[in-house]
Amino acid sequence: MPFESRLFVKASIVGLALTFLVGGVALVAEAFGRSLPPVVNIERAHLGFVGWLVNLVIGIALWFLPLSRKAFPATQGRYPRRLPEIIFALLNAGLGLRLIAEPLVTSAPTVMRPASTPAQRW
Repeated sequence: MPFESRLFVKASIVGLALTFLVGGVALVAEAFGRSLPPVVNIERAHLGFVGWLVNLVIGIALWFLPLSRKAFPATQGRYPRRLPEIIFALLNAGLGLRLIAEPLVTSAPTVMRPASTPAQRW
């Protein structure tokens, strides 16, 4: 298995573990009568989808779906090595930024958010 594929698959395992960890924390909090903010469930779903599923799909696709050896003789039918690494960095950096930024935006004062109905604007 190429290094790039292993990188994506290992990141997907970390994403899956974090998804289960956050879900476990939410279950324990509800068992003690506390509820976490709704944004936690949204973030957990996004972590599970992008952090686990998308990373896993890309990693397996890079492994199983090589390019044409004739079109890319220098890499023997594999993608250029730097391209998957750049995609990995951008995908997971974006996921990390979302996991940090979205709770901050949703917990901002309501003055920062637009009114949801025209009647509330007056």
